[in-house]
Amino acid sequence: MSFKRFDGQDLIYSTLVAKPAYKFVIHSGSVYKEDEILLDGNFSNKVKHISNGEISLHEININRPSDSLAYSFIEKDTTRYANRTISTSQFDDQDQFAPGAHLTQSYPMKAGLSRIFVDSGPEFTDQTFENIGSTIPAGANKKYIRALKNVINSRDAFGQVFEYGTLGTAKVNLVCAPGIFYGSTIDKGSVELNYYITGTLVAQLKDSNKDGILIETTGPNVGSTAGMAIYEQGIMLLTGSWDLSAGSYTDQFFQGSLGPPTWLSFGTGLPVVGETINHTSVVSSSYDIKFKGTNKIPTLTMFAFAEKGRYNFSTNPSFFVRDSKQSSSGKRSYSEPNKIIKNITKSNFVNFDAPFQSTTYISKVGIYDENKNLIAVATLANPVKKTSDRDYMIKMRLDF
Repeated sequence: MSFKRFDGQDLIYSTLVAKPAYKFVIHSGSVYKEDEILLDGNFSNKVKHISNGEISLHEININRPSDSLAYSFIEKDTTRYANRTISTSQFDDQDQFAPGAHLTQSYPMKAGLSRIFVDSGPEFTDQTFENIGSTIPAGANKKYIRALKNVINSRDAFGQVFEYGTLGTAKVNLVCAPGIFYGSTIDKGSVELNYYITGTLVAQLKDSNKDGILIETTGPNVGSTAGMAIYEQGIMLLTGSWDLSAGSYTDQFFQGSLGPPTWLSFGTGLPVVGETINHTSVVSSSYDIKFKGTNKIPTLTMFAFAEKGRYNFSTNPSFFVRDSKQSSSGKRSYSEPNKIIKNITKSNFVNFDAPFQSTTYISKVGIYDENKNLIAVATLANPVKKTSDRDYMIKMRLDF
């Protein structure tokens, strides 16, 4: 078997940019992605073992019983490798994980939208000897907004007017999208948040200027800034606190009190991260979230050439005419049977043998590394007829 090295112009490295679009609908505590309702499986569970609005990262355990799901495992040894869900103290606990034990990771791994509500209050817990008995602690969710301070302030370099300012002490509503939905970043200008009451659109936010600032385009305060989209982290940060229903609707969006619908209550019903948000069954308010991602896919394009007069031989036994003569050997000689290449050239005339023409069919192209290890095989949809007077260029593309 002959090998041929790729020349410099035979390999083209490029990046494919895809922009997947998503739409999420939140209503009465349920989340739906692309209006999809997951199918029931054959074993009293969902086919993908996830909830509506979620995505399965690897789609393992499709339509399997809940008590016999596949899972990953690592054997505990001196390499100290473990799943990220296992802490160092757990790993070192001999009673919990003895040497040779299997450290498991359950499947499916899934992701979906989530919400973080940061209530008003002190940004940090200020505890000194003077106020040791009357310290007002910072809320547990304050850590999420504090972590975004540098990210928010870094937008000033691009001429944006949204600043961190008093966000550390104010009420903030964070709607978070995992990176598996948008890839590298959320596409600028694609964010759209819609607030519905009893099915009627009452308010809408868009990043119309493609600068991350979420401006109300429909509602009581058209043109006002109600938050910002942090594209790289997939976060919609909402601060608008005005009544979106013009005083015609209230509900218990937060524990212990009735209040009007605002951008701070947007997304009620999404899974909550951090402190629990106690609310009633909000059935009149519904929401949808639209955005596009920017997913950059490295791509390698390879050109394989089959020149004239080359690659017209095959080691396939059917390439030769079967010969009745057997190999023979003597004390001083050895002779193999004659191998005659089969003539498969067809003639347009009856009872006439067309002149011999060496013909092969290219069906696969093997890709080898520098050590001649087969690392990939490209299979053609239909085998290509190769004669000595024809040459071909086969284009292959590999996405990472």
